[in-house]
Amino acid sequence: MVKGTTSFGKHSRHKVHIVCRRCGHRSFNVKKKRCSYCGFPDPRWRKYSWGKHR
Repeated sequence: MVKGTTSFGKHSRHKVHIVCRRCGHRSFNVKKKRCSYCGFPDPRWRKYSWGKHR
């Protein structure tokens, strides 16, 4: 029964983000099926007033 530091090494097995088809950044979340950079598959680009990019 191990609940310490050795257990944390098992978190790095699966890829969370892959390359996005629209923006090319490695920001497409595989589980959520949404890009954190551009918001794909939403037709509008993701942007906020506090953000710098796009």
